[in-house]
Amino acid sequence: MRSSTFTLFACFCMFAVVIAFIALRGNQIADNVDSVSGTAPVPASATDSLPVTDSLPVTDSVTADVPVTPESSAASRVNAAAASPSEAVTSHASSKEQHAAGPVVPLKFPHWPAPPLALVATGEQLGYFEPCGCTANQLGGMSRRASLFEQIRSLGWEVRGVDLGSVSRRTGTQAKLKFETSLAAFRELNYVALALGPEELRLEPGYLLSQHLTDGDNPLKFLGANLMFFGSRDLGTPLASTIFEVNGIKVGVTSVMSDTIRKSIIPDMTPEEAANAEIQWTDPSEAMTAVMKEFADAGVAVRVLLAQTTLEESKKLAEDFPELTLVVRANGFGEGIDNPEIVGTVRLVQVGKKGKAAGVIGLYPDDAENPVRFELVTLSGEQFPDSDRMTQLMQGYQDRLRSDAVAKNDGTVAHPSGASFVGATKCGECHTKAFDIWKNTPHAHAFESLNPAFQRKGYERLRGVNKSFDPECIACHVTGWNPEEYLRYETGFINEEFAADAAEKQLEGLLAGNQCENCHGPGSRHVELIEADQKSEAIKEVKVTLEQSEQTCIRCHDGDNSPGFSFEEYWKDVKHDGKD
Repeated sequence: MRSSTFTLFACFCMFAVVIAFIALRGNQIADNVDSVSGTAPVPASATDSLPVTDSLPVTDSVTADVPVTPESSAASRVNAAAASPSEAVTSHASSKEQHAAGPVVPLKFPHWPAPPLALVATGEQLGYFEPCGCTANQLGGMSRRASLFEQIRSLGWEVRGVDLGSVSRRTGTQAKLKFETSLAAFRELNYVALALGPEELRLEPGYLLSQHLTDGDNPLKFLGANLMFFGSRDLGTPLASTIFEVNGIKVGVTSVMSDTIRKSIIPDMTPEEAANAEIQWTDPSEAMTAVMKEFADAGVAVRVLLAQTTLEESKKLAEDFPELTLVVRANGFGEGIDNPEIVGTVRLVQVGKKGKAAGVIGLYPDDAENPVRFELVTLSGEQFPDSDRMTQLMQGYQDRLRSDAVAKNDGTVAHPSGASFVGATKCGECHTKAFDIWKNTPHAHAFESLNPAFQRKGYERLRGVNKSFDPECIACHVTGWNPEEYLRYETGFINEEFAADAAEKQLEGLLAGNQCENCHGPGSRHVELIEADQKSEAIKEVKVTLEQSEQTCIRCHDGDNSPGFSFEEYWKDVKHDGKD
């Protein structure tokens, strides 16, 4: 009996010690929250039990900061900041697209001391001006970014934006229209600097010169300290740096592109070739030395480098130029990193790709212990409502795509099979059961889902904007387009108002929606072989395996547009077997 009593007492004492340790550790974490990064450094094991599953309620109440490790990325925040699972889905996405939504991570920056100036750092948008809206719980977008700026300004803070570049991807008319729309948004949000990255350089120097507007009180400056167009700095594009002053703080921003990144867009050249090239590149260290002297002469207190570099190259620049305040670097982890790495006294910041997150930076130059605070903010619909002004810009962009007939004027490419598209109605003449299954799936109404007038499920996410003339959207919502290159195949879908003749006018009605031929290939030769009674050859023309089908599906149901996609589950909704 005495032994049992002693054992029980010992267990009780150990339990009390554990509780006391947890309470002490909690106080230590709270004391460290407003460190350089704005997050508390804890062991990785502490994050393993963080609640991010869909079994927990979504909340937007302000609670204690959630601790994360320096290695943790916004990936955990993506789950935690996802939109409510009750949000409707679009017509072509089943309820399986409703991937798990966890609790919203409370924002830290509103609880910082008011800084003389805040910066919002973004980069590598890669064409994602807004989430496509194909499925619920998507992150990012200029509309939510505008809401973030508004929240910062509502605190009474001055805020400016800086961007790493690679705003668009691809080249051609649509890429330029999206770039111009993004520039309009940057200027409205009071961005002061845009680094010219590889994607900007693909748009060509002459075009960039036409878009670099340096008039006004706070112009958006195109930066590239070691880049030069047409052999002349006098053109003013790109600039080596920009200096601006807010609340008595002078801030200097510059940008360089490393040799590693340069090689992805500017080929190696002989000295003679380089002298006559449209774009010239020089050593980043030489350019940085000149810019740092300029900043010193101007009395710049906060020195920011927008680095188109690898991680190791950005660290080397931080070591070589310790007078920098912070380095915002591209080509890092896809979702960004919560805690900046510190090299000497220089903070290295990564804000991720595709506009899913933004870095909020509080500048406190008079605070010797904590001159910079940083929070990586995931742009979720739960915390950041849509902006009417950004929706207007998106509408203007869609209007230009329509008025410029981009879907038509970008031309066509031949389908590899050499066959022509005939439409699902033709397929249904023989394959009646498969056709009946298809016409009752969301695939049959995919084109309608781009137009809010049809009010398909999830149409609210379109915010009244009709995207049915947008090649990047219609490529997955109609029949006869290459969904990865956003190019129309010959005889593929074309909007009726762009049709060149009576035959083309039939194609909108004939090929709207995601039909049979997007998986099985254009059917004209199949029909010809059937009519010639060559059935075995006809079957070979259009037969696909489940493995081939899955590869076709993920060309549209990719990680961005359909993050919850599972071929095995989705196939159950559209399964159909051969001829009747």
